[in-house]
Amino acid sequence: MKPKIPVLLYCADRELLSSTAFALRLQPYAVTAVDDSRSATAVMMSNDLVCGILIHAKQGDLAGRLIHRLLEADLHVPVLLVDRAGDLAPVRYADMVLYGRNTTMAHILGALSVLCARKRGPRSAA
Repeated sequence: MKPKIPVLLYCADRELLSSTAFALRLQPYAVTAVDDSRSATAVMMSNDLVCGILIHAKQGDLAGRLIHRLLEADLHVPVLLVDRAGDLAPVRYADMVLYGRNTTMAHILGALSVLCARKRGPRSAA
């Protein structure tokens, strides 16, 4: 049996966080689900993660600013940004971005499998 891939899932919407974490745990992922940006930053800085998933659910809420701060941090893991609200601008910091309310779990799982296959290391400044 293959070991589960450790990923971080951050979303300020607890209902969406719970359902997404449940769906990811049915796949080969060991999910650390957090709804607090400070906890997300601390977990992202750990060496145990393979990938991070940040979900922005509601347009114009405080979580958007917190995601900006997370994306601007010097993270050493690939980051998938799921912008369901469609109002986040700093996409250059994310490794992959999925936009819109029509983003499905299949989209997230596909993007996650691509990002988890990447080599770990510091991002290049581009």
